[in-house]
Amino acid sequence: MTAETKTVVLDIRGLNWATEKNLVEAVLGRRPGVVEVEANPVAQSANVVYDPGRTSIAELRDWVEECGLHCAGQSVPNHICDPMLDEGAPEQHGTPPEGASPHEVMGHGGHGAMSMDDMVKDMRNRFIVAAIFSVPILLWSPIGRDVLGFEVAAPFGLRDDVWMLLLSLPVIFYSSFIFFEGAFRALKAGTLDMMVLVAVAIGAGWLYSLGVTLTGGGEVFYEAATVLAAFVLLGHWFEMRARGGANDAIRSLLHLAPPKAIVLRDGEAVEVPTSEIVVGDLLLVRPGAKVPVDGVVEEGESEVDESMVTGESLPVSKRAVSEVIGATINRNGTLRVRATKVGADTALAQIVKLVQEAQNSKAPGQKLADRAAFWLVFVALLGGGATFLTWTLVGREATEALLFAITVVVYHLSRRVGPGDAHRHHGRHRARRQTRHSVQERARTRERRPNRYRRHGQDGNPHQGRTASRIYHDRWIR
Repeated sequence: MTAETKTVVLDIRGLNWATEKNLVEAVLGRRPGVVEVEANPVAQSANVVYDPGRTSIAELRDWVEECGLHCAGQSVPNHICDPMLDEGAPEQHGTPPEGASPHEVMGHGGHGAMSMDDMVKDMRNRFIVAAIFSVPILLWSPIGRDVLGFEVAAPFGLRDDVWMLLLSLPVIFYSSFIFFEGAFRALKAGTLDMMVLVAVAIGAGWLYSLGVTLTGGGEVFYEAATVLAAFVLLGHWFEMRARGGANDAIRSLLHLAPPKAIVLRDGEAVEVPTSEIVVGDLLLVRPGAKVPVDGVVEEGESEVDESMVTGESLPVSKRAVSEVIGATINRNGTLRVRATKVGADTALAQIVKLVQEAQNSKAPGQKLADRAAFWLVFVALLGGGATFLTWTLVGREATEALLFAITVVVYHLSRRVGPGDAHRHHGRHRARRQTRHSVQERARTRERRPNRYRRHGQDGNPHQGRTASRIYHDRWIR
């Protein structure tokens, strides 16, 4: 990042599929002032390097929402920082919006009003509906009749294809709706991703079967469309469940700072939201309370537990002119602290930003795979279309040609999932290494302060023999 550009981590909700990150990267990457974009569907965020002279966080948010996604601004603890505030701009303080959920206040709201747990449940429900209706569709299909020997007639005197059409409606219009919505957003943005492949495979088979059914009946592919949707949704559900566990460390960091603080104004103690604290405020920190922001002790003496930030298990003695870190715990004395760093300038906010930037960064191999993703999908669609035309031109029936075309698309669908997974896992390990190095530098800086352990009768660090990266690993990674 050069002196003319800045890096911001945007909170982006609604990335339902791993390859939808290409949608965000393609849309933002073409906007003026945007230098580089690295989206991470696991963390539901994106690193954006931009020129603050040509664009702003508000414009970045609007561009993300044009993709049909939800963006609240920066991915920061909202009870400490303003997510829409550009670095270097004057701090704008205020209380959270009325009616905001606890998740939104703490800076990790879901897709619109949906949290990650809600999204997992929604995906599970879509899969269950698809699986339940796919079973009878399969039984009344030619596979059920000819292979499984199912002989029960369709109810109400309906033809088998009409009965399968009725059973497929919940699968297509509820369970598979996310695929068609995602494909529409991708095509609107001028890119191709997994959603396009899935939507084409499911939609082509179902629409052709619908036409056959409405024109008198014949060979249909309802079972192929619904079973494919059920299997893709099953993998989708497992992926969503994995995402919830991948963000535990970030959630822990976001919860560290207290949402409220006690400020001394005109000699009276007033409880205010942490986001309303400004530099120079005098804070009252009672025993057992958390220090809301970074500051300097003006009066009082106590011991402060800094383990949640530095990994040091023993409390650190604090007295006048001692520096304190936001989100640390005051143990046994009352302190009056003058706020020196608030909002995005606090140590906690900087650590959160470091972790998120490292988590969203990509390995070179992953960047190459992302560039190839568009062409892989393009080749799959081109291959499917060429297959259909070829078999039609040689005199085969349209139903048979369509079956071969869908087979080609589905085969490429399975191939497309493979390469990116290994690169994503490599990227996660790389992110962890980068984050440990960042926290290690912070810990080394604090270790250079003299005599901070003298009260314990020690000559050195109580964690002597344990590196800062090992401390970070024990607390956040393991």
